[in-house]
Amino acid sequence: MAGLEYAFVHAKYTIPVAILLTVLLQPFKTSVDNYKITYLLIIAITAATPWDSYLLTNKVWTYPEHAIIGITLWKIPFEEYFFFAVQTYITSLICILAGKSIIPTAFLPTLPITPSSPSIEEANLKLQKKKHLVQNDYKRLRRIGLFGAIFIASLVTIGAKLVQSGGQGTYMGLILVWACPVIFFLWGLSHQYILSVPRKNVLIPILLPTGYLWFVDSLALKKGTWVINPEKSFGIKLWKYLDIEEALFFLMSNMLITFGQLAFDHTLAVINGFPEIFNFAIPSWPSLSIMIRGLGISVRNYTPRRVSNLRDAILKLQNKSRSFSLASSVFEGRLRIDLVLLYAFCRNADDLIDEAENREEAQKALVKLSDALSNTFSYRRSGKSTFRIQSKLKPPISMLYNLPEEMASSLEMLPIDALPIEPIQGLLEGFGMDLQFPSIDEKENKPISDGEFPIKTESDLKRYGYFVAGTVAELLLHLVFHHSPTKNITKKERAEIIQAGVNMGIALQCINISRDIAKDALIGRCYIPSDWLAEYNLTPAMVVENPDRPEVRLLRRRLLRNAMEIYYQNRGAIEKLPTHGGARKGVRGAVENYVEIGRVLLERDGEMPIRNDETVSKSRRLWVFVKALCA
Repeated sequence: MAGLEYAFVHAKYTIPVAILLTVLLQPFKTSVDNYKITYLLIIAITAATPWDSYLLTNKVWTYPEHAIIGITLWKIPFEEYFFFAVQTYITSLICILAGKSIIPTAFLPTLPITPSSPSIEEANLKLQKKKHLVQNDYKRLRRIGLFGAIFIASLVTIGAKLVQSGGQGTYMGLILVWACPVIFFLWGLSHQYILSVPRKNVLIPILLPTGYLWFVDSLALKKGTWVINPEKSFGIKLWKYLDIEEALFFLMSNMLITFGQLAFDHTLAVINGFPEIFNFAIPSWPSLSIMIRGLGISVRNYTPRRVSNLRDAILKLQNKSRSFSLASSVFEGRLRIDLVLLYAFCRNADDLIDEAENREEAQKALVKLSDALSNTFSYRRSGKSTFRIQSKLKPPISMLYNLPEEMASSLEMLPIDALPIEPIQGLLEGFGMDLQFPSIDEKENKPISDGEFPIKTESDLKRYGYFVAGTVAELLLHLVFHHSPTKNITKKERAEIIQAGVNMGIALQCINISRDIAKDALIGRCYIPSDWLAEYNLTPAMVVENPDRPEVRLLRRRLLRNAMEIYYQNRGAIEKLPTHGGARKGVRGAVENYVEIGRVLLERDGEMPIRNDETVSKSRRLWVFVKALCA
């Protein structure tokens, strides 16, 4: 007589969890995630079917007639097939969620950089001394990998002997000979990557669903939804009702799924991380041949400097920009990598100027960087590929131009094949405008002249906003269109979208200025236009001396309203961006997160001291970001 007990297990315990995780992941989900889940579902069902059929044929476990609907294929109930699928789906979603915070390429194992110049020797010393995003000694990883392979192989041997002996060790042996060879294969392919990623990315997807399914399995065994044959199992319980074999099955099956997901990530990390090897556009659903080729690339063929510089760029992003760090999790593949590298270049250039000992040194550094930039782009215009440029220019950049290693590295890694030089030159002009402000030393030694402040009119403000933020938006959109080519957007529409992005960048810079009025005053700067200040009988020097004035608060509101007006005029262009690579969602999330700073400043203007730059809480920032992704 047919029954619904097994179906109720799914209705009560597996389906709700699958739905909840789907809802949680949906804002962050990408086409690559769908690709990985689909492949693993096919592999899981294909691999589990003959094994489960064998267990049922040999009565290792059974399903009472009252517990199942009665639809079977190769003696496997329909509910069991669904279990294969839903477990794989749940564990995959947890693994994907855990991995959203990292860029897989940064966790690839690398060999030391072969010294060929003093600058590369310096890079090796930096690798040894600096606490990187990941410390993965290649030789150490190989030793651990070998030990793991021997251990897994020994489990296969033990399992084979248990199956051969029959009796109570049959179920345990069948689990080992089914799961361990696949784990051995995945470990052999990707153990270095698995050992390099944060432990939580490996342990949470294995242990969290395993613990939950142990609980579900205990309830099902207690009710008799399925029955373990005592003649084929040891009879040892992990706790009441949960056989040790069942506990091992869920642990190993979740290891299989997690290792499978990480092997996919490993392959995609190689494919996306080394365009000099895979010098073609990577589709959202890469072919099996591309994936196999990615796994077949030896660590010796990786570019260790590229991986090292990417790690530096990620650390820079995490430490300097919470908004963009959060938004970057939505972008995919090469677009995400290039955006992080672009951010690192812009931030390092800014730090190079700001951290100079004095104005004269800052101006010299700006000239050096400008010359190095022109040199780098001149190689590109001569017809040489980016990767040949990057392999040759490192010593000249760091040595000939006497730039700091971090600055030289970020310039070296800049994806110049996808970028025009003009916006980058504009960015440097913006840094030059910053150098026109009176320095701290001048402020202490003599009265500040109002004529020394470069932002005299609203036009100057917009010009400055273009240089330091509009150019960055322009560069970002060039990367988006480079990595997400679409035939649906004409050249005219593309130009209009880029111009809207430039305008949005100016708006965001105005919000940034509004937030940092007091902070900027501490270093002798005032970005509020002088002619605005004159309306209230104020001068830039007066704002620098005391920014906490009612008149300044009014001008901040005016600045914010102008920014919000520009935002509303241009935000529609975001919806015209390509969806490929997570471009549209990522840009929308980044913009909304930053605009929220302006909204909070407007909401709390009457009560929040102007010196307080802690504007948006982490919880509100996350909520705004998720809402933007779901829009």
